[in-house]
Amino acid sequence: MLWRTRFVCFVVAFLVAMPGATVSCGSSPTDSGSIGGGGSGGGGSGAGSGGSGGSTASSGSGSGGSSGSSESSSSGSGGSSGATTSGDDGGGSSGGSSGSGSGSGSDASPGSSSGAAPCVKGQVTDDEVVMVGDSYMDLANVGPTIMMDANNATYRHYYLAGSALNYGSVNLNIPYQFDTLAETDTSVPDPTDIKVVIMDGGGNDVLIDNSQCLTTPVAGDTSCHTAINASVARGQQLEMDMAGKGVQHIVYYFYPDLDPTVSGHQYAGAWVDYSYPLGAAACCGSANVPASGDLSCRGNAQGTDCIWIDTRPLFVGHNDHTDASTYWFMSDNIHPTQPGATAIAAKVWAKMQEYCIAQ
Repeated sequence: MLWRTRFVCFVVAFLVAMPGATVSCGSSPTDSGSIGGGGSGGGGSGAGSGGSGGSTASSGSGSGGSSGSSESSSSGSGGSSGATTSGDDGGGSSGGSSGSGSGSGSDASPGSSSGAAPCVKGQVTDDEVVMVGDSYMDLANVGPTIMMDANNATYRHYYLAGSALNYGSVNLNIPYQFDTLAETDTSVPDPTDIKVVIMDGGGNDVLIDNSQCLTTPVAGDTSCHTAINASVARGQQLEMDMAGKGVQHIVYYFYPDLDPTVSGHQYAGAWVDYSYPLGAAACCGSANVPASGDLSCRGNAQGTDCIWIDTRPLFVGHNDHTDASTYWFMSDNIHPTQPGATAIAAKVWAKMQEYCIAQ
């Protein structure tokens, strides 16, 4: 997430186009578990920037730690009980559990006691997995770290720093990355055969295109609500587009909290908190979104399996810029350092393992 207009020193990052990666044989799922669709949720992919506030659930040790290693979490690749419970810890041990039950929001996962078959691996190749998004994927290295966790996969990736959901054009627009770059990529035999999308997005709709919102209180405001709601709706439309084109799984992670004491960030947390439940509801269905805490969830509100990943719990204790020893953000106070990227990637990969996605 970058401020094109306000932070000139970051502009160079926006100009670095990410190519569609070449592909190799990969691995994957048959997701046979039933998924709670829940309500259709009014939000889309979410537009808020990372900010303060949000979940107070502790991340525990978190897979990322402060070492910045690329080790993935150890969640099992087999079937799990499926519940996406609030308060997940850094993705460390969420996957691979067996047994019954469903957590916040009824989302029985593959291999649960409902009688679903266990995870079958090797059903999806790397060129059937697409990654789109913004600078969290790109500049912050979350995208490459996810691929490293996924046994050094070579997923097709089209993310680019500075991209937004409802703003920007060509490569700097996330829907364009999917609809045009991915689906017309001549470097793969069948570019429209996309089974899994891993993405982030929506932060730059505020940070770049509506940066006044970062210093505008949520209460009483209308312009920022309008802008964010429009981006949410565009994200929802994109998810429906993906579902209509045969995408079987959408894995969508959203942003952590920024330090509110950094100048210009005082209301970033309020807006990210406003955006989080909207994006979660659009992905999972409102009935599957936890009422509080970690809003990670799973459902099929837009017609396909959608996993929403709340990264805020991972950064609890790591977003105080006055404590450099524990701070997980770069000098721009926006993008995570490698320990933060490692923690995000580990939680994403743990959820993919838990739900037998691209295994």
